[in-house]
Amino acid sequence: MTGTELAVLAAEGGGMTGLDLVRTTPAAPWMTRIEAHPSWETLSQLRITMRVGVALNRFRVRDLLTLKVGQVFESVSPETEDVPLMVGQVQLGWSEFEVVDQRMGLRLTRLG
Repeated sequence: MTGTELAVLAAEGGGMTGLDLVRTTPAAPWMTRIEAHPSWETLSQLRITMRVGVALNRFRVRDLLTLKVGQVFESVSPETEDVPLMVGQVQLGWSEFEVVDQRMGLRLTRLG
């Protein structure tokens, strides 16, 4: 049986006659693109602040004040571990950092 077939137990006259295969179409995800959501026009206008924190090893205010371009600091978090993405006091999900063309981006990996 494949992912598009469904086994149905057929009954006739009160007795069971066996299994019939019924072809079905796979269920579509409830929303394939956020822009397709009926409330997108309103949602797209909301202004929120998202926060992602990475614990740094031995990082002090003095280090922040003397920060230079290209300077690297050691993180306490393993590089393979996703970091929490917060909106206010609510965790929206988990994310990972990605560097593309000397720019750092954040990718949402799963919802919280």
